[in-house]
Amino acid sequence: MSDVFQIAAVGLLEAKQRVEAVSLNAANASVPGYRRHVVVGRAFDPALVAVEPAAAPDSATRASAHLVDLQRGGLVTSGRNLDLAIDANDAFFALTDGLQTWLTRAGAFRVNDEGVLVGEGGLRVIGTQGDLRLPGSDVVVAPDGRITHDGLVVGTVQLFSPNDRASLQAAQGALLVAADGIDAIEPGDAPIRSGALEASNTDAGREMLSLMAISRQFESLSRVLQGYDELLGRTIQKLGGV
Repeated sequence: MSDVFQIAAVGLLEAKQRVEAVSLNAANASVPGYRRHVVVGRAFDPALVAVEPAAAPDSATRASAHLVDLQRGGLVTSGRNLDLAIDANDAFFALTDGLQTWLTRAGAFRVNDEGVLVGEGGLRVIGTQGDLRLPGSDVVVAPDGRITHDGLVVGTVQLFSPNDRASLQAAQGALLVAADGIDAIEPGDAPIRSGALEASNTDAGREMLSLMAISRQFESLSRVLQGYDELLGRTIQKLGGV
């Protein structure tokens, strides 16, 4: 493959991935706890290798790295006892389906029909003793995560931190996967605020500006390919006339 086509292919691939990230960010700009997706280009030579025809079929998808912007969003008061926000960096709630665990800053929790505290997608919130079973939503959540009902402690929310912040990967919605594992945080080390939610850290205006820049990049690369193709065609015609 010509170097020109390789270079353009890398640029077009990254533009496509950036558009996908911007679309997700814009769609989730109002989702509490959502973390903005960021596409970061990798070293150029490995990216060129990724678009070689002989490379693995899915290797082109690794031309860029998908990261998560961990900047905190603003706090929005809701007044619901089970709306929880973490007033600290690098601390997350943990949700589970019994097989896999996800981290999240989205604290819009509720009590399901079985009396278990759940979050996004009905996933169970992890407490210090496992599932959090509550008598109802009429509870009080203290800054150290203790949940009380009529003055009695009925459970404690457990917070976690990733072993490596750079290992956090975006999953569906506001959920994150910690590829290098997680560690429990001592209760009280990361204060929890009841009656508030952390907003998405996505700014719709910034995403629109990014989309405009990507569009210009895409158009420029398309013109390069078109010009190169026309030049190649003229060269072939001249060679054919010799």
